[in-house]
Parts: sequence; structure tokens; C-alpha cells
Amino acid sequence: MNKISVDSDRVYDELVARRERHEPCALVLLVEARGSVPAKTGAKMLVYGRGDIIGTIGGGRMEKDAIDRSLLAMNDGQPVTLNIDLSAAPDYVCGGRATVYIEPVLPCCRMIIAGAGHVGQALCNVASSVGFSVTVVDDRPEFADPVNLPGATRVLTEDFATMFSGLTVTPSTYIVCATRGHAHDYTVVREALATPAPYVGLVGSRTKRAGFLKRLRNEDGFSEEQLTRLYTPVGLNIGAVSPQEIAISITAELINIRSGNGRQNGFDSARGWGIPAYGKSETAPSHSG
Repeated sequence: MNKISVDSDRVYDELVARRERHEPCALVLLVEARGSVPAKTGAKMLVYGRGDIIGTIGGGRMEKDAIDRSLLAMNDGQPVTLNIDLSAAPDYVCGGRATVYIEPVLPCCRMIIAGAGHVGQALCNVASSVGFSVTVVDDRPEFADPVNLPGATRVLTEDFATMFSGLTVTPSTYIVCATRGHAHDYTVVREALATPAPYVGLVGSRTKRAGFLKRLRNEDGFSEEQLTRLYTPVGLNIGAVSPQEIAISITAELINIRSGNGRQNGFDSARGWGIPAYGKSETAPSHSG
């Protein structure tokens, strides 16, 4: 484990940098210190995915317990308030009591939309309104226009065959294919399934689905496990017809996955940016015996 002691501003700067790189971390705050505690109230640190830290809440067993619990918080996506009795075991020699608040800061759910036509535009606006960070790609400059996509974080003019070479795709990235034709759709789906994205949505009919699945198995060698990430026909079955209705059905399906009801892997339960006032309260292990 690497440990870097810095001031509070550096901790916050690093927190922002990690978020911008879509890297998980946990912010740890010493919110109350009573008696003999190795740090003052307000001490803080950031815990990374492998247990490395920047900042400190005093070191020793108290800090180790906070790091261990932070790693669990990053896994389940839930904040926690950890109550530590520094006289509860031989490892705790200070004799005081501390309360530590741990907030996991997970990558916000990102969406990549291939195709900036009517469905792509509607989906961009609906998805961005409920917290998705949306990138839209189209190979036509007149469609890949930020003016038509006010909810997009990024708008790119790129060939569909090479679009993923310049994009970062993680297990918290959702991909939706809504291009103008079957050939482009197939190219995007094939390339998307080669990424770690947990969700690849394809706008189309059940007949189109059957044809694509056959080609993906026989021509491109995708396994059944890989193909379970292909959602087509895309969206919840709510009888959607118009582009706006289709966008709502797709976004609803993604909210269902993000909330954990349709969870597969990765950071689907990430709650994005923000620190709620409280987490559930726990008592640190005593390390006795």
C-alpha cells in the first residue's frame, strides 16, 4: 500500500481528478474524535481501488480499518459511518473513540450513443436529464452537431468502424446503437461487444436481432456469455413508437440496470457525484482473539 500525506486541498484536487478519469475512490472523513485519537476532527484521506491512499486520518489500526471498510464501500456503492473504539483491543492503544464517515465516489454512468438521428437526439436529452454522461458519435458532421445535442458531454464526428479507438469504455459505460442502417449497426455492435461495456443496446426488430446474433456467433466468434450483453430489441416493452418514447424506454431500462434490479457487473449501482448526509452506522471490529 502506498501512502502520501498531503493537505486537505490536495485531497479534494485528487478527488476531482479521479472522477474526471472515471476511477473509483472513497473519501474518508474523521468527523468526531473523543479522547486520545491520533488525528484531529476534520482529518481526511482518499482511498483508491487497491488500498493506496492520499492524506491521512492518523495512521495505525484506525486508519487500516477505515481503508478496509472503504474498499467494501466502493464495492457496494453505499456510504457508511464507522464508529471506532480505540481501547477495544490491543491494537488500539490510544484509548479514545472516533467516528469516521466513508463515502464511495464511483464513476458516473456513461453512455455512448452511435447515431445522432431522431432516436439518438431524443435519447441523449432524456438520458442526460437523469444523470448519464452522454457521448454521441455520428459519421455525418451535419448530424454530429452540439447544437442538436444540448445534453451531450461530447459530440464526435467519427467513422463507426473506428469510433471506439478514441473512446474510453469501462464497466460503467453503456452503449446504444441507433445508426441509420443495418451495416453501420452491425459494425458498432461488433466493436462494442469487444469492449468491457456491460450493456450494448440495439434499436431494431426481433428479426434483426436473430440475424445479428447468428452472424456474431458464426462469423465473429462471440460466445453466448458475451452475447448476453446485447440488448435487442432495446428498451423496456412499453409500446414505444415515437423517438421520444423509444428514448424513454431505453433510459428506463438503463435506470433499472443502474439501480441494481438488472445488475450485471461493474459500477452499475454507482450513485454518481455527491455526498449524502449520512451512511449506515457500523462499529469497527475489535481485533480481539
